[in-house]
Amino acid sequence: MEYIDNIPIYLQIKDILYRKIISNEYELGSQLPSVRQLAVQFSANSNTVQKALKEMTEENVIIPQRGKGNYVTEDVSIVSKLKDHIVTEMFDTTYDKLHSLNMNDKEITTSFNNYVKQREQDHE
Repeated sequence: MEYIDNIPIYLQIKDILYRKIISNEYELGSQLPSVRQLAVQFSANSNTVQKALKEMTEENVIIPQRGKGNYVTEDVSIVSKLKDHIVTEMFDTTYDKLHSLNMNDKEITTSFNNYVKQREQDHE
């Protein structure tokens, strides 16, 4: 797995796990792979994976069960808020980049709508 140099690896692992939860690859209430399995999957140190899981536990995204492992929360609202947060971060980054090209909000909106229409046509 390739990581971005200027972002801590544990944060990148969290992001990947968030996306797997949001996309329902890891369903609500399902058990996550063990720390060791995740470390192999992410080609990362077990302590790095554990740090990501610790933060996710503090955020109530995953629930540890002693002796059984870590489970995805069953709380739909937590996952919904997580999704909203990630989408907002992505829009913030894109918006800032487009503004740096001297595009105004109307141009950005028009370009995005055209982009979505084109994608829809490409997938038909």
